[in-house]
Amino acid sequence: MTLIVGIVCRDGVVLASDSAATFAKEGMPTIGQQEIRKILRLSDCLLFASSGAIGMAQIVAHEVKKGWDSKEYANVVAPEEMMDRIGRKIAQTVTPYLQTANLTRPLVGDASQSLCKCLVAMPVRRTACLFSFDYNGAPEQATAELPFVALGSAQPIADPFLALLRRLLWPRTQPTLAEGRLVAVWAINHARLTNPGGVGGPIQLATLAGDEGKGPCVTVLSESEIQEHLQQVDAAELALVNELRSPGKTEEVAPPPEPPRQRSA
Repeated sequence: MTLIVGIVCRDGVVLASDSAATFAKEGMPTIGQQEIRKILRLSDCLLFASSGAIGMAQIVAHEVKKGWDSKEYANVVAPEEMMDRIGRKIAQTVTPYLQTANLTRPLVGDASQSLCKCLVAMPVRRTACLFSFDYNGAPEQATAELPFVALGSAQPIADPFLALLRRLLWPRTQPTLAEGRLVAVWAINHARLTNPGGVGGPIQLATLAGDEGKGPCVTVLSESEIQEHLQQVDAAELALVNELRSPGKTEEVAPPPEPPRQRSA
């Protein structure tokens, strides 16, 4: 399983993910929990993350980076135009693979090696934007009305959780970058604990945001910084437990234990 979470904030974009990869043969998993990098820094102001076939994601990431490096997007003035250009580039790249997969499906019964979805965080006219692209390159922009997006097989776990946190924390406003970082880490950790053995490994976290009047730049958060967010998550969950179980009292209740770790033979 995989989980990628993207949140567009008032002052930037947040991307978070787990780091577990699953090997498979003809749609059947063989081994899992191999740690990989899922959030890629393609340039100082370009982030890419994907779920699905790793090989296809590598090809798509290369095409997106090549377009950025060659300044194909330099004259784009609107987010809609940007996601249209990138979506068409992705479609042109993956269409031959999808056509071949469709032809071979009756023989092998699986087309997953040709499928990947991705998130791209990039500036458009000095404003940090977040775009998602489907298997065939169909684009969508995260907006103030729909500020978060989740990709991967753990999306059914993450979507309701993100909707709950949005209703509690920012029902009528966009999140700040600090809130976005916390919520993204919280969602990944929730899925990681809810589905052990699928979503797993260290959490990865990166942002695209401006600094002191500069254009949006990529920041990849360190393990210690992510641990600080996890401590905030623990404190928030513990406060909720204490409020529900001991209203009006100062006695603390221990947080629920984590599920047991799987052991290898």
